[in-house]
Amino acid sequence: MKYTERCQDDKTRKHGRIESLKAHDLNDKRIIFLFFYFSFLVCIVNSIRISAIFIFVLYQAYYFFNPATKWWGTHIPDIRFSFYIVLTLLIICAYKWSSLKENKIHKVPQFWFLYIMVLLYALVTPSAVFPDRQIMALDYLVTVAILVTVVYKLVRTERELDYILWGYMVFAGYLGYYVSQFGRTSSGRFQGAGMVDSPDANGVAAAIAPALVLCLYYFWVNPKFLNRVILTILGAFMANALVQLGSRGAFLGVAVSVSGFLYYLYFSKMRKKNQRMSVVFLTIFGLIGAVSVTDSAFWQRMTTMLTQSQNMEQTTTETGATRFKFWAGAWDMAKDHPFGKGSSAFIFYSPVYVPESVATGASRNRAVHSTWFEALTEIGYLGLLMLIGVVYYSLITSRRAAKRLKEQNKLPQYYKVIAIQCAFLGFIVTMTFLNRLRGEMLYWCILYCSIAYNLFYLKAEAAEKNADMENVQPKQGVTKASISTRRSIEAAKK
Repeated sequence: MKYTERCQDDKTRKHGRIESLKAHDLNDKRIIFLFFYFSFLVCIVNSIRISAIFIFVLYQAYYFFNPATKWWGTHIPDIRFSFYIVLTLLIICAYKWSSLKENKIHKVPQFWFLYIMVLLYALVTPSAVFPDRQIMALDYLVTVAILVTVVYKLVRTERELDYILWGYMVFAGYLGYYVSQFGRTSSGRFQGAGMVDSPDANGVAAAIAPALVLCLYYFWVNPKFLNRVILTILGAFMANALVQLGSRGAFLGVAVSVSGFLYYLYFSKMRKKNQRMSVVFLTIFGLIGAVSVTDSAFWQRMTTMLTQSQNMEQTTTETGATRFKFWAGAWDMAKDHPFGKGSSAFIFYSPVYVPESVATGASRNRAVHSTWFEALTEIGYLGLLMLIGVVYYSLITSRRAAKRLKEQNKLPQYYKVIAIQCAFLGFIVTMTFLNRLRGEMLYWCILYCSIAYNLFYLKAEAAEKNADMENVQPKQGVTKASISTRRSIEAAKK
């Protein structure tokens, strides 16, 4: 009798735990459901009340949400939200085109390199080794080129730039929170739940990494306590997610971007009172945070960047990471196919150009693991030059904007541009070790640099020219009048 009662009690407790888990799961689903639609509602309302640029903020939100890869995605309608968001932005831009003429596309050199790069992708389509993948890649690049152009046209003020930067940080922070919920799930790192263009752990880390230095900038420049608390929470979620994701390329990118920004803050001649002391405190605070979120598994993985391992990174002939062998193979492939062979071309040709002595894991068909060599193998030497041009002029134009702000002694805006530059530099380091040619974050960084160049350099230059014209024209009028008067007097005397 006692045994029967005990079994019954165990069943009751087990049933109670199951019901409790179901209730907790249901509550989580309700919260995520409400957050998803609340984000949509807030962005749409603000796009009507404040600025149409909130439609792009909504695009950023949906990019990081990507319900198809989340456990709560079954509760979201299967609708192509991103397509309709881009279409809405395009319609708004077309409707407001006459009032957006001040944002001149032809004055931003990186856009021209971007458009040529997309054109090269279209031209290589007939010879692509994977026709279906090539069509999808071309469709994406055309879409992102249109998106970047439209958003550039719509951003007319610094506040609107802040909106999209905050949108990026908030929703990257959400993804960091999501990753932190699960921790390491496979092979000592988090896998799955990525974005459309970044389904794996490395792609997710590459998308999150640039946001950290932007969080650092807004934390430093914003004196409001509540904002600093929010930024600290967002930064903590993102840093913890990067640890769980274990991407070595993203780790290098964060190290470069954050240390570069702190270097500017400390050594720049343009600084506010007690700035160097604040940099010291930020560095100490950051190191304490890094020690808190990292563990031995993370550091063990980071120390294998340039060392051999027993699986994919070992060669039988020499030391060094396998990706260097992939890069050499990509260079050899470009000699035989100088115009490229379309999307994922190196995956197709890697068994030919990577020596058999290189251990590549279960398959000989491998990605090249570098955006630069990805461009080289897919759209050839000219395509690689276009990518270099896009990156180079994005950095040059943002540097011009920072120089102009420094001359005007606009300290917050100056360091905002520096933060954007550092975020892009960090991403450049990251994408050197990852295939990110079709990654959204590359083009968002280009967009941020272009907007900064337009707001703080092109518009300032145009305003100065207009002021000079206003000052010169009256003088010219007086001069012409005096000359005509003098000539009439001389004629009367004769």
